[in-house]
Amino acid sequence: MLNRIPLGPRPAAFLIGEVRAVQWKMRDIVLTAIFSALSGAIYLGWDFLFKAVPVANPVAAAAFNGLWWIAGGIVPYVIRRPGAALLAESIGGFVEFALGSPYGIQAFTIGIAQGLGIEMGFMLGRYRRYSPLWVMFSCALGGIGNYVYSYFYYGVNQYTAAIQLGYIVVTMLSGAVLAGLLSWLIARALGRTGVLNNFQGGRDIQPRGSA
Repeated sequence: MLNRIPLGPRPAAFLIGEVRAVQWKMRDIVLTAIFSALSGAIYLGWDFLFKAVPVANPVAAAAFNGLWWIAGGIVPYVIRRPGAALLAESIGGFVEFALGSPYGIQAFTIGIAQGLGIEMGFMLGRYRRYSPLWVMFSCALGGIGNYVYSYFYYGVNQYTAAIQLGYIVVTMLSGAVLAGLLSWLIARALGRTGVLNNFQGGRDIQPRGSA
């Protein structure tokens, strides 16, 4: 008699094996903390630069937004662990707040919202897709988190429908470039030095034939 092959959910053993394959290691946590803290300091500088360069049009101002979630792009690309984008953005936002952001605690809470958006992108790729285009796509989704948060807390709900549409489109494009593409370029530059060799993202950057 032939054995019947279940067509339903995969057995727990397979799922447990997958979870073990992506367990966080101490070096992942350390790198996340370092990169996220550095990003938080960058966010603070970006806060003051944004305040110093008044842009009356909210759609044009949205072009600045993407840099505020660069940690959510570079950390997942390097360590390739579930939850990396959310954790990196949470830490980065907290450091930005702790260093004296003019946006106060909202620097931290909007970071969580943006991190959730980016995390969704990597989740859609099952935490296996890290091409430049996929990193840009995931970071573009951080713009959705930014839009939802800003709708309720930064007055975006007061804009016309056309301006809101322009805001979210430009914000997503900004995320794709300033957080996604820039993260990929920085990671590749660091990877070529060999400092990321202990991470999957760093090993993927090494040229063919290198030791």
